[in-house]
Amino acid sequence: MMSNELLNIQNLSVRVTEKPILHNLNLSVGAGETHVLMGPNGAGKSTLGNAIMGNPHYEITDGKIFFDGKDITHDSTDKRAKAGIFLSFQNPIEVPGISLGNFTRGALEAVTGQRMRLL
Repeated sequence: MMSNELLNIQNLSVRVTEKPILHNLNLSVGAGETHVLMGPNGAGKSTLGNAIMGNPHYEITDGKIFFDGKDITHDSTDKRAKAGIFLSFQNPIEVPGISLGNFTRGALEAVTGQRMRLL
């Protein structure tokens, strides 16, 4: 794994309720890079996000997930969130009275312990 890699996924296989979804997926995301996952319904985009986040309904059957140089493959969702991993959907659930920007800022502040300012 290169030192500037923030996320490194090696040979990841994931299944949901005994159904294999991802098979030997490899992905590397460097610090400061932006990547977009695109594909048809059922291609595994949400499965990958949920596996990275540690959703317990998604079983990692093989492979490793490294975040900031640390193996997080078996870490809890809470531990991953505290490390700075956040999963947001294209159409997030609206919370009455709270803008998406304020929601995201609150999540970042909870993880970092630092006050964030929206630009």
